[in-house]
Amino acid sequence: MSFSVVTLVKGRKKQLENMLESIKQSTIVPSEIVIVWMEEETRNARVEDEDLNIKQLYLEKGELPLAKARNLGFENTTHERVIFLDVDCICSPTLFEGLLNGLKDKTITSAYARYLPYIPLSGLYTQIEQDALSHPKRAQLDANTPLPHKKFWSLVFALRKDDFYVIGGFDEDFTGYGGEDTDFAERFNKQYFDFILIDDEVLHQYHFKYSPPLNYLEAIVENANLFYHKHGYFAMYSWLQEFCKRSYVTFDERKHNFKVVRLPHQLDIELALSTKPY
Repeated sequence: MSFSVVTLVKGRKKQLENMLESIKQSTIVPSEIVIVWMEEETRNARVEDEDLNIKQLYLEKGELPLAKARNLGFENTTHERVIFLDVDCICSPTLFEGLLNGLKDKTITSAYARYLPYIPLSGLYTQIEQDALSHPKRAQLDANTPLPHKKFWSLVFALRKDDFYVIGGFDEDFTGYGGEDTDFAERFNKQYFDFILIDDEVLHQYHFKYSPPLNYLEAIVENANLFYHKHGYFAMYSWLQEFCKRSYVTFDERKHNFKVVRLPHQLDIELALSTKPY
């Protein structure tokens, strides 16, 4: 069963190594793994593994060019079935098999995630799965039945490469963090794709996160305005409300968009650090 895996990474080499170790324990191993580094090539931005067929690409422009990096990864795959895997993921041994078995035309398959409160020493799923916590909202979603497209997330998903191009890939007008995955979901929904969760999982390795994500404030505001222009509603609205509440952002009634009026100080960002693993 030939298939490609695509992942993006910036500065998370240990998480990437753990992910690759988990992949080697899989019941089926990818024919190739395309790694898109969102940084320049250095000793720290490269991995070697003789047991896996790894292709490494570098995208240096842009602070966090997620949409462009995902498109670059997909463009450099050589197999019809493609799985996108976030670099923070550790795979269950049966994950790939389940994702691919559920693939049909105009179908996107995904999986549940549970969250580790630490970065593990290795990517051996069976040694760490007991420590992972379920997300209180996503754990309630039904498996093996079409779900609302707004439940799509880009953490882990599989689709046929031709279908990726039918959707149009990710919109590279979204720069930095936020909105590009919800835009992708809106566009596949308009073309009557099904979004289905399989009854399997990844384990998400811990990383620092902020609630609200003040570290991405400018990108979120810019991308939310773009999203409204395209789809008629604001993605990431709860974050926008919180930014307004804290007087970093205002809403321009005349232009019907959000505007940054002041930036958070580093201390403000640090105080928003979340202790939750999800």
